Amino acid sequence: MSELDETAAQQDDSDLRVCLLVRYFTVGGLERVVTSLANELVERGVDVRVVALAVAKRNALMTELDPRVEAVSLSGSPLKRLADVARLTRGRVVHIHFGDGRIHPLVRLALKGRRVVVSYHSVYTHKRSWLRNRIDQYFNRRAAQVLAVSEAVRDFCASQVGLAPQQVEVVPNAIRVDCPERVDEGSDGRLTVISLAGLYPHKNQAAVLAGVAQARRRGVDVHLRVIGDGPEMAELYQQSLALGIADAVEWYGQVWRRDLVLPLLMSSQAFVSASRFEGMPISILEAMAAGLPLVLSDIPPHHETAGEACLYFPPDEPQELASALAELATDPHRRKELGEFSLERSGHFDLDLFTDRHLRAYRRVSGR
Repeated sequence: MSELDETAAQQDDSDLRVCLLVRYFTVGGLERVVTSLANELVERGVDVRVVALAVAKRNALMTELDPRVEAVSLSGSPLKRLADVARLTRGRVVHIHFGDGRIHPLVRLALKGRRVVVSYHSVYTHKRSWLRNRIDQYFNRRAAQVLAVSEAVRDFCASQVGLAPQQVEVVPNAIRVDCPERVDEGSDGRLTVISLAGLYPHKNQAAVLAGVAQARRRGVDVHLRVIGDGPEMAELYQQSLALGIADAVEWYGQVWRRDLVLPLLMSSQAFVSASRFEGMPISILEAMAAGLPLVLSDIPPHHETAGEACLYFPPDEPQELASALAELATDPHRRKELGEFSLERSGHFDLDLFTDRHLRAYRRVSGR
């Protein structure tokens, strides 16, 4: 921990009032980050309010918020909700967490005069246009502080949004997970891999299914667990049928409770993601904390998160994914080595340091 972070940890923040603003509080990685941050802040004595601009289709993750965190989901007309935003953020540092990184100008107007911190959670190339970037650039150049969850996301802020790199501070995501000691029971040649991701196009789950199918055609006994839901569910299920691997895929849907997800992680032999765009995925941090070897698409955020605890493959080449799965299935020593690297690397993403750095940003914009 740096000297600045040690100082941050020692300060009394009982008079600090923070509002974490989200578009909606669904079950996803961004909301897990907000939940962890809110719970850690309130534990430090900070007055925390979480405000969602709309009610999501899935809201169960809100039950993981500490009871001391005030959670508000807005409803009614757009004008009423904007008025509520202005009222609920008054006298608070406002920390904006929006999934696609865009913040509607009317929301900005409702926050006029507020001390605003903005977090970018991912590389949003697939959701961007030149006009959207220029609008975002205009407003975020005036934000008191801009945060990015990884160096890859800061590069996105600079190269696409047009923000000055020195304006954007990197605060890596973090989790607090106390996992039991891992026992790899995959010595019979069967390899159970797990995927935790929403079923959306940019998550590229079709490539995961194709890679599993190719590995099985090579004689590798690969089984896939899919935790997640989304608009591609029906299409992906039909793909598994067409590939002849329906019996090798278990679909769990949107499982969010930690006590249900952890046993599935601990009883798997590897974690897989073929995503095209990421920031710093919480799912990968959870997999590393469980000591799982990783098989990830070859994109900068994955390298930044996983380092050497991983086998990488080009996201558009499922045959390379199949080769990586075959390597793990047939080489228990390599699997064990990558799992140990994974567990060791998980210690780099410390939740206390994550909280300290956010508090330092809040104090800075408050003039404290």
